[in-house]
Amino acid sequence: MQPWNIAHRGGAQARPENTLAAFAHAEACGYDGAELDVQLSRDGEVVVFHDYRLKPEICRDENGRWLALPTPRLKDLSLAELRRFDIGRADPASAYAREHADVVWQDGERIPTLGEVVAVAKAASAPFRLFVELKTSFSDREISAQPEELAERTVAVLKACDYLERTVFVGFDWPGLLHVKKIAPSAQCWFSTMTFAGMPVLDEIKTKGGDGWFPAWTDATDEAVRGARGFGLKVGAWTVNDPAQMHMLITRGLDAICTDRPDLLAAL
Repeated sequence: MQPWNIAHRGGAQARPENTLAAFAHAEACGYDGAELDVQLSRDGEVVVFHDYRLKPEICRDENGRWLALPTPRLKDLSLAELRRFDIGRADPASAYAREHADVVWQDGERIPTLGEVVAVAKAASAPFRLFVELKTSFSDREISAQPEELAERTVAVLKACDYLERTVFVGFDWPGLLHVKKIAPSAQCWFSTMTFAGMPVLDEIKTKGGDGWFPAWTDATDEAVRGARGFGLKVGAWTVNDPAQMHMLITRGLDAICTDRPDLLAAL
């Protein structure tokens, strides 16, 4: 079985992360799908961005100046306000730019909405899956939207776009995933883990109605993958960029591999 080749944040080592340019590139390359992060703006729009605050390394204001800390929370800005920032290039003086040296930057990219990403996905000639991470914080409830509210609005967008069946929900803040299963029982939810505490975690995921397990790739050992299969769970892993590690995960029969370098995975 070939695992799905899922472009992490659209392929963050190829195009600016979580941008329409990245998702269009992943779709044009024929990858199986893309992972993206969703949050809520102040006016309730489902927007695509990873950090809870505007990331100064990739955000420029209307005058072309890189933002400085402290930056505002996404939840405090309207969609129109978020659109003012250019996220198509990294600050060349930043460590982020050095770590993403091969990215083809695209000046003028703006924070997209989930609906806009779905429109790009629909242009694919083959099914293009979206791994939608519900970005809410379980450690600081004030920094992000509440998980149930984000789940409600995200499911509503995907239903309106007729894309729920091609979506896999993932996330570390499990109340959001549980709410997705409550309001859309047929939706696929793969529960993310930061660290793996053993088989009881897999049992809990299955008991809570999860469809899959989405661990860090280092936790997707032979034993853990067999354990997940024993509970009837699908298994994906994030975020692996080394070909040898990709090959190892392929031999373990994973359902999906999430990577910043989907080109390398495709070559395998």
